[in-house]
Amino acid sequence: MEAVNGLLDRIRRHRGLFAIACLAVVALVAVGCGDDDDDDGGGGDSGSPESVEVTFPFQDSIVWAGYEIARDPGGIYETDYNLKPETVATEGGSFVIQQLIAGQIDFGITGTPETMIAAAQGHELVGIATIDSDIFTVVTTPDSGVSSIEDLEGQSLGVTDLGGGEIPLVNAVLDDAGLTPDENVELKVIGPGGPASAKAIQDGEVQAYAAAINDLAGIEATGVEFEPILDQKFQDLPNDQMVVRKELLEDEESLQTVLDVTKGMFEGTVFGQENPEEGLQIICELVPADCADMDVAQGFYDATLEGSIEQAKAGGAPDYDKLTTVRDAIAAADNPAAADINLEEVFPDTYSEDLTP
Repeated sequence: MEAVNGLLDRIRRHRGLFAIACLAVVALVAVGCGDDDDDDGGGGDSGSPESVEVTFPFQDSIVWAGYEIARDPGGIYETDYNLKPETVATEGGSFVIQQLIAGQIDFGITGTPETMIAAAQGHELVGIATIDSDIFTVVTTPDSGVSSIEDLEGQSLGVTDLGGGEIPLVNAVLDDAGLTPDENVELKVIGPGGPASAKAIQDGEVQAYAAAINDLAGIEATGVEFEPILDQKFQDLPNDQMVVRKELLEDEESLQTVLDVTKGMFEGTVFGQENPEEGLQIICELVPADCADMDVAQGFYDATLEGSIEQAKAGGAPDYDKLTTVRDAIAAADNPAAADINLEEVFPDTYSEDLTP
């Protein structure tokens, strides 16, 4: 369990879908736009790879499996795009939207809700590709006596943090079932999937757990079995987006850099899904700290690919029905202006064909 707890500390706990301030975020900033002469923007053999700073809210991790695989020396980024990513770790992802708005960076990966909130405030940001989805879930154990959200009436629902990213969606899910937090359902903080969370679940202290799939992976590695109870409409919701400042769309060279970074991630994800042993081995060589316990590492790897493979294969194409669910939940969570967002403007389906591996 020490390995589980250590890895969870590395990837943070606010990895749920509906972060208002602290969702896990990848900020990707081009140091050099490249002098590639190919019309399609691929790097190929145009000389030494161009450095690209890739700024995460935390260090390299299995959580970003597609990116880690693609940045393998001599791998996808270097061979196909003439790029050399240089990871920069930060202290959290809440600054990505602020940096985009301030013009300090031109593009980055940030949460779908954060992008919508910024749009509702009048900032011209554009999500050009969905990176992953279905990160948030609500689960029970087979012997909990709970088989649906409605069954939680009079029961306790474990959460990672009352200020965590999943709380707005938790509220929306409960409201949809006719339940109200702290009135007929107790929200109980049990942490981000470490030993304390596992004990609370195993001891029956909570009857269900709302968390990110990465939080669940560490607990499942200890032998705990989970069953999802989310209604279908709250499943497969988009989580992270590649977001750009609108002005960047007019800069052909800079835009191509963003597309190359994004497509490389998607190709890395597909490679990892088709070659699971090799994919995990690549990541473990790059991020050995994540692989101190290989059972835990395998669980995180599988969970990460599960949440990103469909978006990778679809080139990040937006799902407007799911985006509508996100928008409506945000509008109900003290951000009513989000209801007026034009989803096709903020998340256009313009680049998915080019980004499909």
